Amino acid sequence: MAVTPEDAADYLSRTNFKSIIELLTAEAILHRSEDPVLFCRTLLDQKIQARGGAAYAPEQATEYVRQCYADASANADENGRIQGKASSTTACRTIATKLDPMEATQAIINQTLKVLLADRATIFTKDPHSNNLILMVAEGARNIRVPIGKGIAGSVAQSGVICNIKDAYNDPRFDPSFDRETGYKTKSILCGPIKDQNDNIVGVLQVINKKDDSVFSDLDAEMLTILSTQAGIALKNANLYLQMENSRQKFRSLLDIIAALQSELGTNSLIFTMTQRAPKVVGADRCTIFLVDNDNQELWAMQGEVNIRIPKNAGIAGEVATEGEIVNIPDAYSDTRFNQEVDKKSGYITRSILCMPIKAGKEVVGVIQLLNKDEGPFDEEDEEVMGSFLSIAGPILKSSNLFQSGTGKKAKSDEKSEFPGGSDLSVPTERTKDKAPMMPAFGEDEDEEEDDGGF
Repeated sequence: MAVTPEDAADYLSRTNFKSIIELLTAEAILHRSEDPVLFCRTLLDQKIQARGGAAYAPEQATEYVRQCYADASANADENGRIQGKASSTTACRTIATKLDPMEATQAIINQTLKVLLADRATIFTKDPHSNNLILMVAEGARNIRVPIGKGIAGSVAQSGVICNIKDAYNDPRFDPSFDRETGYKTKSILCGPIKDQNDNIVGVLQVINKKDDSVFSDLDAEMLTILSTQAGIALKNANLYLQMENSRQKFRSLLDIIAALQSELGTNSLIFTMTQRAPKVVGADRCTIFLVDNDNQELWAMQGEVNIRIPKNAGIAGEVATEGEIVNIPDAYSDTRFNQEVDKKSGYITRSILCMPIKAGKEVVGVIQLLNKDEGPFDEEDEEVMGSFLSIAGPILKSSNLFQSGTGKKAKSDEKSEFPGGSDLSVPTERTKDKAPMMPAFGEDEDEEEDDGGF
């Protein structure tokens, strides 16, 4: 089909194409990107995304140009010279180089502050196991949680719509308690969703207070959308890298346990090694290993100078010892078998529990109990990994002197034993509503120190 000059002129006029070219030129000059082709593509992608699937309208191009010039005017100095803005392309490139989750978070915050000329920025990630946002702070610091739907960040996580607030104190969603506690004055807020490659909301990026005391512009909102998109990619990559590193550490811990099982360690040292290494294999906080004494119908465990004994049918560990089946509890407080009194007395908060039988053939010779996975509940992969070394541990424990000395009779203080001490502590059979009595557990970084909680 031949195109006449009249056809071309009609197309350019009908689509307002001249304004599109003017927009790209003005924005490129304003941002001064080192890669103008990539910048223009990113800008146009953002404009298309902002339309939300709506058809193109020629008047949109005119509005884009108007807003661009308004932003340029706002960035002019006292002599009328336009100050170039930090390039979002450069910012995205910087963010993309970070693989460690905390480094990626800090890079996102730093580049966001630089591009938007803002005073503060925070990142919230969505907890896949609860209806909360978690504030990304320094590694090891206490997690701050915000319910989705509550506050400004929570409402953005719920709606998926960017929020540009000119005056925070006039927005009913704003919580001024932080300002009252710190003396900081929140004025304007720009908050946008962080989405993954499938357009699922995985977090929120929130920016506070322009440095020149002005409010955030529409262009700032567009830039935040670009940064949020890159943040989603960066956090995804960082999490994949972290999962890979965790898998390596778990594999090394598993090899250490298998090596210990095949070594000449004393049995009590072997059990201690298992209680120390097993939490690292599945990312748990605490671990206890019980041996089964069928003659006395008891479970017993090594804890410091004392051999602790509980009834074989006591609580969750007793059920596993009796039934020989795995018990995986994602939420301890919603399970009637869990004795909440233990947590109340100790101050320890039990969230998730994985309790597995240790077998020699078909006979249950022990039970391993793991508490509180780092992130979320224990899963089938955790069960499979633990099962792989428990299948080796069972026969070894069955043939050990320690197991033999505890089967059929209780250890006496005057008998030779592998335990550091030799005394027994029998936990009374009376239980709260047939739930497990308080039972110590080893933490990942503990030696033979009494646990904050257990069963």
